[in-house]
Amino acid sequence: MTTNMQNYIDFINNIKGNVLLGCDGFVDEVYQIVDVRQSLSEYTPLDKMRAFGELVVKRAGGGLGLEIVPKRRCSGGFTPNTGRIAAFLGLKPTLVGLYGDKDIDPAFDEFKDNCNLISLGDPAVTLVFEFGDGKVLMSALKTVANLTWNDFVAFFGEDKLKELFSGVDILGLGYWSLTPDFDNFLKGFISQYGSSKAPRRMFFDFADINKKSNESFLQSLALIKQFNEKIPMTISLNEHEGAELFSRFGIECKEEPAAIAADLAIVREKIGIDELVIHTPQFAVASNATDGEGYSMQEFQKNVIRTAGAGDSFNGGYLCASLGDLSIKERLVIANAATAFFVTHATAPTKEEFIAQIEKASDR
Repeated sequence: MTTNMQNYIDFINNIKGNVLLGCDGFVDEVYQIVDVRQSLSEYTPLDKMRAFGELVVKRAGGGLGLEIVPKRRCSGGFTPNTGRIAAFLGLKPTLVGLYGDKDIDPAFDEFKDNCNLISLGDPAVTLVFEFGDGKVLMSALKTVANLTWNDFVAFFGEDKLKELFSGVDILGLGYWSLTPDFDNFLKGFISQYGSSKAPRRMFFDFADINKKSNESFLQSLALIKQFNEKIPMTISLNEHEGAELFSRFGIECKEEPAAIAADLAIVREKIGIDELVIHTPQFAVASNATDGEGYSMQEFQKNVIRTAGAGDSFNGGYLCASLGDLSIKERLVIANAATAFFVTHATAPTKEEFIAQIEKASDR
């Protein structure tokens, strides 16, 4: 066994830390689109996103009728999909979000025992159309969009709020583009550490940058930069979000991971934060103010059974890896393993499965 593999085994078997994630909550109603139906029980699915897009364009100006088949109803969003990785590693993360008003929605039942689940109201609903190479998500955002920091404070009260944020090692805040009150949540989270010990890192998933104006985007980045000295900040983006981020700073997103890593350092320094991460189905890249740059290649997964939540699973793996004293490459390898296992098993890996998944990786 290589020394490097032993590092992964030791870390995963001894991982510990307090993780707090907020503040969304979605129920994903997932469907498959029928391409050709052979009989009442047999059909060929429309399995490529490009084919779906071309069909929509072809029918523009007229109408398009499609048959959909339900696949599953499940939890969705930053907090459950990211928190699932930490939960399966035995960390019992605290997830604060929208999981049901009077009772926890059945979609979140899997988190009742392995997470500290705190619900502020009913979840939003996302219609997911899943293909073999991606997915289309359409969300009714009212409940998430209407949630404010003032609601958050009113729900807990001052004493419980202090207790909630006390002793946190990793603090995560998700889906900036879907949360109109994101900046106030950010300021509110940071305000909890005026005199108390701050987390070792704060983690962000912006989601689709295009959903908000450039002015709003830069305003949020300025806030994150402002608070970076108090809590080191990590922003994680998928390949499309990364390309959009680069374009906002006048940089063309290249194809080679080493070239992306060099440009990532430039963008990270312009933003003024501690760490910037981009993950794709083929590789993941990171730039850290202290550790420099690194990347890890990822085998493209062929036997995919679930794509919705893949990026969040990467984030969950990277977030958990940030609890240890690991190199950038090792953190990215762990995050890639979390994604690879999730998309091929539709759940998170146990410690044993995590180690086995890393052992499969050709680049570790």
